[in-house]
Amino acid sequence: MHFVIHYGVTAGFEDDALALARRLFAQFDEAIESLALIPVNEDEFDLFLNGCLIHSFRQSGRQPRVADLWDPHDPD
Repeated sequence: MHFVIHYGVTAGFEDDALALARRLFAQFDEAIESLALIPVNEDEFDLFLNGCLIHSFRQSGRQPRVADLWDPHDPD
């Protein structure tokens, strides 16, 4: 599993991105081959898995969660 988290620095998502990374490690541990946190200057908070966008803050209006990996279209 290769995760990438894009997070908006100016939006103040740094702590939330770190918390998401910790939750991913807690859930998937050794199955994770790589996890990258990439700061961006826009109001983004996106989660990618193996190169595919799993969750977009801009599209959903909410931050990504580990549960998005099971059903990325579930609003709850």
